[in-house]
Amino acid sequence: MQPRVRWAVITAALAVFLALALLLVFGSTLAAFDLQVTQFLQARRTPWLSRAMLFVTDAHETVRILAATALLALWFLYRGDRAAAASLAVVPAGQLLNVGLKHLFQRARPVVPEPLVHLATYSFPSGHAVASTLFYGTVCALVLQRVRSPAWRVVAVAGAAAMVLLVTFSRVYLGAHYLSDVVAGVAVGAACVVAVLRWGR
Repeated sequence: MQPRVRWAVITAALAVFLALALLLVFGSTLAAFDLQVTQFLQARRTPWLSRAMLFVTDAHETVRILAATALLALWFLYRGDRAAAASLAVVPAGQLLNVGLKHLFQRARPVVPEPLVHLATYSFPSGHAVASTLFYGTVCALVLQRVRSPAWRVVAVAGAAAMVLLVTFSRVYLGAHYLSDVVAGVAVGAACVVAVLRWGR
């Protein structure tokens, strides 16, 4: 990725996050829209989809993401690729940043009639959104660095995007987060990945 493109992506991601943060702090329009999205999804829950979304969200808990990151880093070290292993440090670092942001904004979780998850932590930005963007974004970047096949590069980008969308949808569907929480989380994760990694040799 060219430096200009990298800085453009970082700037855009930070702009999205800052815009949502300002709307959260100073406006009521965002809260009203978030509530409408949450209620829309609540009214369309089905048992099979709820089970699937619970599986997705459980598979991307913090401990599991960190464990997967550690195993992948060990695999890269075994192959002698220290640069790739070091790049994966962005995953726990970004998650720590997210904890700080949650405590800065202290947004309460959505209150829904029949919650499928029970969480006492803050809501903005979404930790699952940050973690999945960090993990799949980093894996995608490492593939783009090391694979020249156009087909596999497309698969890497599409796969990473699909997984992040799936995880973020699960959080809103389950009532664990508002839509703006997950969008802000993706923005934070994307900014971290692009800032830390070099996407080309």
